[in-house]
Amino acid sequence: MGPSIVYRSDAMSKVMALVDRVARTDAGVLITGESGTGKSLLAEYVHTRSARRHGPFVTVPCANIPAELFESELFGHEPGAHTDAVSRRIGRFESADGGTVLLDGVQALSSPLQAKLLRVLQERAFERLGGTRTVQVDIRFIASADERLAEEVRAGRFRDDLYYRLNVVHLELPPLRERPEDIAPLASHVLRRLAARDGGVRRRLTPPARRALKGHSWPGNVRELANVLESTVLSYDALDIGPEHLRVPRGTAAEEAAREAFRRRWSLETLESVYIREVLRAARGNKSRAAEMLGINRKTLLQKLRRSAG
Repeated sequence: MGPSIVYRSDAMSKVMALVDRVARTDAGVLITGESGTGKSLLAEYVHTRSARRHGPFVTVPCANIPAELFESELFGHEPGAHTDAVSRRIGRFESADGGTVLLDGVQALSSPLQAKLLRVLQERAFERLGGTRTVQVDIRFIASADERLAEEVRAGRFRDDLYYRLNVVHLELPPLRERPEDIAPLASHVLRRLAARDGGVRRRLTPPARRALKGHSWPGNVRELANVLESTVLSYDALDIGPEHLRVPRGTAAEEAAREAFRRRWSLETLESVYIREVLRAARGNKSRAAEMLGINRKTLLQKLRRSAG
C-alpha cells in the first residue's frame, strides 16, 4: 500500500503533481527540505508508485554509518577483507537490486565516499571489499538533503558532478509554517494513526485547539507536530482535545521567529527583507497598507523594497 502523504495546501499540491510524474520514470530524484518535513516518507512514496514498487526499498543513513564501515555497508565484503570479515556479506546496494535506494542525508558524505558513490551512479557497478568481481546492480537512486546542500556544492565541499547526477529532478518540501492549511488534516491523520496503533478511541481536536496548532511556527515541522500530538494523547484522557491539553512549546510568535532566523543564520538585513515580504503578503500587495502595518511611511517601504531587490 505504501505511505500516505496528507496535504491540502497549494504548495504541497504542486510538489505532489511533480511526484506523480517522476514516479513513473527511473530518473534520479533529490528531495530537499528542513528537518522533519517528511523527506524519507516522500522518497518511499515515490518508490511505491514506481515500476519498482515490488522491489526492495533500502535506506542508507549517510550521517549515521561510521566512515570506516561505510564501504562495507554499501558494497559488502568478501571473507578476509578486514579483521571482522569472516564470511561474505552482501551490502545495501546489492540487496537493493531491482528496487530503490534512498541516500538519506547525502550532504554528510565525505569527499572520498562521494567519489565512490559517483562511480556507482555512473556505472551501476562496484566491487565488494576484498573482492575482484564487479557486481552489476539495477537500482534507482533517490537522495535526501537539508537546505544546506546547495551551499556545500558552492563551497566545494560536495562534488558538483555528483550533485548533478543526483539532482535530475528536484523535489523541495516546504516547511510546515509555509503551509498552515495542512496542519489540521495532518493532525487528524496522526490522531487516527495513534488510535489504530494503540487500539484506543480516536481523539478529536476542538476548534480552539486547531487554531492553537495553526498559530505555532513548528520549527520541527511535521515530526514536531506528530510528537506533540502523541505526547498529548499519552498525557491526557480527554476525548476532545482542547488547547489546554496540547503540549506545544511555549513562546511568543516573535520569539519563535527570532529562533528560526538564528537557526538559519540570517543577517539582520535578510530578516528585515523576509518580514517585509510577509507583511506585504498579509496586506495582499497593498504597499500603503503594508507601510502602515510596519509603522513606516510608503516612501521608506519602497526604498527598502528596492534595496532588497538588489
